[in-house]
Amino acid sequence: MKTLVTNIGQLVDTGDNVGELSILADHAFLVEGGFITWVGANALAPDADQVIDAKNQVCIPGFVDSHSHLIFAGARHEEFSHRMAGSSYQAGGIRSTVQATRSAPDAELRANAKKLVAELHASGVTHFEIKSGYGLDLETEIRSLQIASEFTEDVTFLGAHVVPDWISRTDYLALVTGPMLDQAAGIAKWIDVFCDEGAFSVEESRQVLSAGIAKGLRPRMHSNQLKNIGGISLAVE
Repeated sequence: MKTLVTNIGQLVDTGDNVGELSILADHAFLVEGGFITWVGANALAPDADQVIDAKNQVCIPGFVDSHSHLIFAGARHEEFSHRMAGSSYQAGGIRSTVQATRSAPDAELRANAKKLVAELHASGVTHFEIKSGYGLDLETEIRSLQIASEFTEDVTFLGAHVVPDWISRTDYLALVTGPMLDQAAGIAKWIDVFCDEGAFSVEESRQVLSAGIAKGLRPRMHSNQLKNIGGISLAVE
């Protein structure tokens, strides 16, 4: 199906180079199979199965959010208040959301994600990924990934967010790179790790990412948010 968007007052074009923008007046574009296949002046617009009249409005490219945590329950307002008062952020703050997320039924997690996705769309975001990472146990991490997959094809397994209190560090790494990953690999496209002070070391992060790559997942990293512990060097590897 061909869809033509016409009568665009100003079409913002990103061009071929990063940071390059141009504004095209009185333009149109054609969409086929989810891709823009033609851009040009209104007067030269091709035939299409469907025509959308932009009514002389401005048309800009959609934003892409490559880092989102939409599957969660509870709130972090107390932590925000502490940070506004001057307290430094600690990776352990993640744990404050974990218990609420574990306790929440799928319907609650799904409804919250749906609301947040609507906010993304209203803000001009047209594509986004969703990470897990607020379960930190086998059941909740997999539930989170399954719900995330209902909203995007770019689902990221982030079992290695922080080490939860109920298990030793060694045993948790074994869980993330073993049973969790075995099930996550059938749902997620990406694997992520929080490589930073208070989270996972460079060597631990290498272990997590290597295990994910071996399962066919693509690697991602959180790093240098709190301190430079060498995460960027690992990412370059």
